[in-house]
Amino acid sequence: MITIWDRKLDKNSREKAADVLCQAFENDPLYQTVFQNKKDLCRYIKLMVDYYNRNGEIHVAVDDDKIVGASIWNHKGRPFFSIRSALGSGMFGEITKFLMLIQIKSMIKLKNETLITERFHYNKEHHYLFMIGSVMKGMGRALMEYDIKKFSDCPIYLENSNVKDNQIFYQRLGFQSIKMIDVMGVSVDLLTNSKGDQII
Repeated sequence: MITIWDRKLDKNSREKAADVLCQAFENDPLYQTVFQNKKDLCRYIKLMVDYYNRNGEIHVAVDDDKIVGASIWNHKGRPFFSIRSALGSGMFGEITKFLMLIQIKSMIKLKNETLITERFHYNKEHHYLFMIGSVMKGMGRALMEYDIKKFSDCPIYLENSNVKDNQIFYQRLGFQSIKMIDVMGVSVDLLTNSKGDQII
């Protein structure tokens, strides 16, 4: 039986959620461009899971007590992840370890990717889907259907960095493209489920 957990995750669940997302994003065109290797990608995802478990929301899809999907949300009106905000959340140890282990090229590209996507970020009040991924068919849809119902008070915004594989998935859930941007040679589709909006 499939269930959606909507609660703060303990250490074991965070690790499992990070593993699922790492596997789901291993072949993502943008993350392949940003990160020098899979280890750097997984270190980044683990850091994001730790951060948003404290400062946002992480929902996980569970099948027979096994985490098979996860979505990461930034609360409306809350600042995006930054080293400053992470340190303010008491994550000195996590940040230090991340900076010591990640390759410099990955760090530089990650910074450039962040600068580009933030420049075009949706400018109206919204819930921001930072990341969603699964390792079992149907779990991404189960998560999105749950999340769309929960976050119905204002639009949802997300960046689709794997247009080829995910475009139809988001269209069927009611999302529309408001702008296609180039991020280091990768086409990234900016989407919202609020009809008629344009990025200014």
